[in-house]
Amino acid sequence: MSQLQLKNGDTVALISCSDGIAWGKRNSVDELIQHLSGWGLRVEEAKTIMQTQYGWSGSPQERAAELNRLCADPNVKAIFDISGGDSANGILPYLDFDQIARSRKPLFGMSDLSVVLNAIYARTGVGGYHYQVMNLVRQHGEQQRQKFYATFFSGGNDLYDLDFEFLRGEDLNGELIGGNLRCLLKLAGTPNFPHARGRVIMLEGLSGRLKRIISMLDQLAQTGALEECSGLLLGTFTELEQYGERDALLDYVLKITATRGIPIVHTTGIGHGSDSGCMILG
Repeated sequence: MSQLQLKNGDTVALISCSDGIAWGKRNSVDELIQHLSGWGLRVEEAKTIMQTQYGWSGSPQERAAELNRLCADPNVKAIFDISGGDSANGILPYLDFDQIARSRKPLFGMSDLSVVLNAIYARTGVGGYHYQVMNLVRQHGEQQRQKFYATFFSGGNDLYDLDFEFLRGEDLNGELIGGNLRCLLKLAGTPNFPHARGRVIMLEGLSGRLKRIISMLDQLAQTGALEECSGLLLGTFTELEQYGERDALLDYVLKITATRGIPIVHTTGIGHGSDSGCMILG
């Protein structure tokens, strides 16, 4: 897919397809809108952004309807999901995949939005951006804003330029799928699970210590994905790393892929950190 390029006067939209944004964080949303507007962008807010009943931003049908509407709107250049949590998979039965395929609208999100990005790619072939635009107003906001503008307004590669190391192999090639490991596994056994044949699987995580993450990796292996993929791109696993368990995780990944010997790359530039970069699925 071609990379998104923005310019003064373009319209972008904000939405929460997973859990709604807590009202106590409304000021952060407003700050984000100020920065986007300062670059000359028009910002449209979906009806489903802030928390309502059960912590959602709306029912699954309402959230899906808003995403469908924004995808169909020719005036909207890109859609930024600013949410995360647990409820994104609820919208999948109500998405208009035919319309999404026609519009090929750039959709940004991460964490629980791994569900939506991978489902769209599996069903339509339309890739998405693994990136959280709320990073523009978080701890590393100034740096993120500089990279965002350089990437999406000036045509640079700043958000894609990540430090990495090869744990095995010297070359990693293939279309990219994946994202948050826990959320990707919500798609297992459904028509929305992207096939891994010849593709690179990207994995990262927020919660979960070593044993829990290993149990998820075992489940991923049992889907057959690790037997088909061309390699792995491993990002950060926040809670696990806080307990000093990163090396044990990387060692386990090497062991369960030893038979095939696929290339494995590790980067600290992808994950839930506010300094994380952007990867394009597909």
